[in-house]
Amino acid sequence: MIEPTGPLPSTVYWRRRVAAIGAALATLVLVIWIVGMFGSNDETAQPTNAAAASSSNPPPSLSEAAAASSSSTTPPPSPTETTPPPPPPGPPQPCPDDVIGIVAKANKPFYTIGDQPELSMDVVNNGTAPCIKDIGRQHRELTVMTADGATLLWSSNHCLATAGTEVRVMQPKEIFNYGTKWAGSTSKPGCGAHTRLGPGDYLLVAKLAGKASSPTVFRLEY
Repeated sequence: MIEPTGPLPSTVYWRRRVAAIGAALATLVLVIWIVGMFGSNDETAQPTNAAAASSSNPPPSLSEAAAASSSSTTPPPSPTETTPPPPPPGPPQPCPDDVIGIVAKANKPFYTIGDQPELSMDVVNNGTAPCIKDIGRQHRELTVMTADGATLLWSSNHCLATAGTEVRVMQPKEIFNYGTKWAGSTSKPGCGAHTRLGPGDYLLVAKLAGKASSPTVFRLEY
């Protein structure tokens, strides 16, 4: 190094040279760091983005490409092609026996001897579709029996006319009710042999074309 000369002491000049050299070195290090930093970012950004693009958007397979091509060229089916309207319903058919419900009804659970109980029957279509049934007078019957169900005491067909048909289109859950008043006595075919019944429990059973209802209990008392 050249010995510093000047009016000041030599140590002052040495300090100035050391400070200048340090500043130059610091500037050089800073420039190298900035260049290295930006150069590193440029190198890593592209592979990272390329890897992300390749992982999130894989190339379509042959079957997917064919499906995409088919869906883009084939129009969707119209509603009439996939859901044809149902055919119009046909005429009601005869009611099966298992859909016909029969209920025997007394208007009160007990009566005083001498009263005329109102007895009736409900006929109902328990099916899900309308059906045809002849529920005319010749097919209906109300009967009173002993409490054990062993003896027939009275029948509505003994004294009431049984002629006539009544063909009905019965809608689902539609109820038809038929009834009469009972004199509280026995009966025989041809409407004979009337005998007043005494107190006790009796069974009312309704029938339609031979199909019987469950018995309904009612009582006669003084």
